[in-house]
Parts: sequence; structure tokens; C-alpha cells
Amino acid sequence: MRPQRGYTLVELVVVILIVGILAGVSVPLYLGYTKEAKLAEGKAMAGSVMTALQGCTQAKGPGRSCTVTEITRRIGVNNAGLTGDGRWTVVTTGRLTVSSTTPPRFTGTIQIFGRTPNNVAVALSMFPTTTGVILRCTTANSTPPANINAGQRC
Repeated sequence: MRPQRGYTLVELVVVILIVGILAGVSVPLYLGYTKEAKLAEGKAMAGSVMTALQGCTQAKGPGRSCTVTEITRRIGVNNAGLTGDGRWTVVTTGRLTVSSTTPPRFTGTIQIFGRTPNNVAVALSMFPTTTGVILRCTTANSTPPANINAGQRC
């Protein structure tokens, strides 16, 4: 009589446990990566706004202000702050100014909010400080963080 081929119940249970442990470790890592990917497009838009602000203030000279319209023209959004595909909105508070002091200081707040291609809400806010700019984010809703303590670091 030939010996039977196959796996024992114990071997199958061990394999299932190993797969469960690997899934338990990898799912949180995957969710973190997808969250970062969702914020990447908003961060790129915020970087475009900062670059546009730098270009505008260099063109006007130190200590001058740039209006929201001047910034939006440089980053490719319409006067309402919407991108061409309508998924992202750029909002600034009043005027964006870079001072003529050394080091230069940025005043004004830049907020970016919208939806990713898979319809997940994302919002970012840039806040000036004496040491630089703080970027705060949220993926819980499309309301940008209101201050430097709201949302999460991104």
C-alpha cells in the first residue's frame, strides 16, 4: 500500500497563522503608504504656491505684496482657485507678503483642499512662523486645518 500524499491539519493551521501574521503586519504599512500618496499631490500644489509667491515677490521687489490673483495665475488655477480638473482648490488669506527683513518673513496662510482620484478628501494648510513654514494636513475631511495645532504633520 502506498503512503497517502497531502498535508496534515497541523501544517495547514501553521500556514494559515503565518499568512495571518504577515497580513496583520503589512496592512497598517500599506494604509500608511496610501495616505502619503494621497497627500503627495496636495503637497506638490502647496510647493507650487510657494514657488509662485517667491517668483512674484522677486519680480515686484522686497517688502511688496502679491495678490491672490497674481499667485493663482502662476500656478495654473482659475480666479476661484480651482485646478483645471476641478479636484483641487487653492485658498489664501488676503495678501501673501514676503518682508524685506533678514531673514525674510512670509505672512499669509495658504490652504489647499480637494479630492484624490478615488474620491478621498484631502486638505492642507501652510502657516508662517519665525523659523519657516509649517505644513498641516488632514485626510478626514476637506476642511483645511485652521491652525498649527490642528490636523497632523505632513
